[in-house]
Amino acid sequence: MAALAQEVARSTPELKAAFEQGLENILSANGGERKEAIFRASAMVGGVVLARAVKDPRLSDEILESVRQKLGALS
Repeated sequence: MAALAQEVARSTPELKAAFEQGLENILSANGGERKEAIFRASAMVGGVVLARAVKDPRLSDEILESVRQKLGALS
């Protein structure tokens, strides 16, 4: 999802609709609160995007670990 989002943003309305449907399926999969599901998905995707964007592997690992810790603490 992290790799596709930027491509989909510049894509056709049909592809955006398909991506949106997939995201809706993910958001409703656990049956919990929708805002919480949106937050969690956004944090995970954003964490992956940032971790991939930096040069320093230690910073990349730190970003991913921080997201894991914060999301785990919310469970």
